[in-house]
Amino acid sequence: MNTQKKGISTYDIVAIALMAAFVFVATYFFKIDLPTIGGKTSIKLGNGICILAALLLGGWRGALSAAIGCTLFDLLDPIYAKEAWITFIRYFIMAGLCGTIAHWHGAAGKSFPRNVVAAIVGAYSYSAMYIGSKIIGQMALGASSVTNAVLAVTTNITASLINATAGVVVALVLVPVLRRALEQTTFGQHVYHHS
Repeated sequence: MNTQKKGISTYDIVAIALMAAFVFVATYFFKIDLPTIGGKTSIKLGNGICILAALLLGGWRGALSAAIGCTLFDLLDPIYAKEAWITFIRYFIMAGLCGTIAHWHGAAGKSFPRNVVAAIVGAYSYSAMYIGSKIIGQMALGASSVTNAVLAVTTNITASLINATAGVVVALVLVPVLRRALEQTTFGQHVYHHS
């Protein structure tokens, strides 16, 4: 029985940094901003890359990749910067759930049915947290009812559900191709054998 504890390797750090960079680029450059009552929201590719990071790297590495990449994006936008810490928590939970499910009991993100469940749970858990916070925010600002609060954030809700759905599709399409490509590199072999 192997009782050695595995620490965080240089390969883990590099994998997290690379996927965080991909998340940031996808969020920053591949988005459509939509004006809303409370500022703006976006339809973006970033959520799909967050799910992809989780499917490729697993729970904690995918969670850190998603959280760091999205938080960096928020910190560069004055509208989002004040909520960057909330973004970190939401995306960490989203990708953490997805990666944990996909890699549970040695599945290593290789089971398509499990990846589908993981991607859906991750993407829609983020949407639930995001939409819930927007509705609560409207209630705190004085919305006279939950219905009015929901109506006030309809654009946010629509964008979040589009991001979740597109994110699941993008991640599930890309993960087998990228996984195979990574496994054929020395870097990928170190990343997967260490996890």
